[in-house]
Amino acid sequence: MKFYLLLLLLLPLCSARFDIECYGRDFLMLDDVLHCSSKIQQACYTRDNGEKGCTTLKHCSKPGWTCCHTNRCNA
Repeated sequence: MKFYLLLLLLLPLCSARFDIECYGRDFLMLDDVLHCSSKIQQACYTRDNGEKGCTTLKHCSKPGWTCCHTNRCNA
């Protein structure tokens, strides 16, 4: 019985999805709102060259990348 209870408690953690909306701008400077959803936590980013979008958190520590963690925060 305890095993099933533990399994039920862990199930939401295993199936967790992270959702965030970010402004996107590509190398052609086209703007759009991106709906990003993943099992891995993401952030909105803006790069020094003006590029914008969603990325995994590992890119946020790179030089020239600025990240934020709320919907459409990279306006």
